[in-house]
Amino acid sequence: GVIRYGKGKWILGYNHFLGKYSVAVAELWVILDGLLLLQKQGYDEVTVQLDNLENVISICE
Repeated sequence: GVIRYGKGKWILGYNHFLGKYSVAVAELWVILDGLLLLQKQGYDEVTVQLDNLENVISICE
């Protein structure tokens, strides 16, 4: 995953070995890992951008 400031400036990159998962599940893991990293860094307001409608619906429910 990649975490950037609002104007696109890179903050950090990260990875996590998952094994065999669908693309949708892997993307959800990336989001969770990124949010946990941001929380540890003290960020309390973030915007998550997704291009997978299935995951957008899952997160909103």
